[in-house]
Amino acid sequence: MKKIITAITIVLIAIVGSACSFNEAEKKKVEIKKSFAVEEIEEVEINNESWDIEFNNTESSKIIIAANGKQLDKKNDPVTIQNDGNKIIVNQQDQKGGIPGFSFGKKGTISISIPNNGVHTITLNNSDGDIKLKDITTKNIVISNDAGSEKIEGLSADKAKFTSKDGELNLKQSSLKDLTIASAAGDTYLTGVTSTKMTITSTDGEVSVKDTKEGESLLIETKSGDINVLYREAPRSLSLAANSDSSDITVDLDHYIEKKNTKKSKEGSIGDSTNKVELLSKSGVIMIK
Repeated sequence: MKKIITAITIVLIAIVGSACSFNEAEKKKVEIKKSFAVEEIEEVEINNESWDIEFNNTESSKIIIAANGKQLDKKNDPVTIQNDGNKIIVNQQDQKGGIPGFSFGKKGTISISIPNNGVHTITLNNSDGDIKLKDITTKNIVISNDAGSEKIEGLSADKAKFTSKDGELNLKQSSLKDLTIASAAGDTYLTGVTSTKMTITSTDGEVSVKDTKEGESLLIETKSGDINVLYREAPRSLSLAANSDSSDITVDLDHYIEKKNTKKSKEGSIGDSTNKVELLSKSGVIMIK
């Protein structure tokens, strides 16, 4: 009986392999590249299903968008790039093809190169692609992510908003005046990020803020994840409140004056309490130093 099952398995693998090989041969390579005069564009919007997305800085005077990948539908491109007035709209839509339930390798990559302050607003609606962003300067950026990983470094913006259903966010060496992060499932790691106003909420994931500077307000709230905050320099004027049902709260700050210390809550201040920090977790460990 085992020999029969093994034989059937081998045959199925062979059939799937042959079908996939045939399907790969049928795929058409897609290479799309367009450029736009930067003074004519105020906003870039990307709606992406499964390709990887890469944002890069460029010294060019143009915004350059390139798409490289595979095409299953011979009649329709998987990626379209359109100019609607002062807005660029990029749409990536998955095409039918291959074997249902099987995915082999990456489908494609969309690269967006933008000069410093080249656009006022960047909007990315991402379903299942990985996101990389490096050295981008803009006024407003909004990233809505379903399941891809996010690696962002050197971002400068007045306002930034990141929402994620199930993906890890790594944000490094960035300056954001107003930062909002909301995660359903997935860890959030910030390193060397400065922000006047920072709000982070997480349903199920760790939140780590390292090498940061004191801002006007910092609010972190989780249901089941740990919270870690590490300052680059000791805060000089701070009002602190930390609450966790885990009864595990550590505060290790220079010149910190404790005002309240119970099993699940700690409150205190530094200096004249100009700035505010509030850390809330339903069941996670809290540490600030």
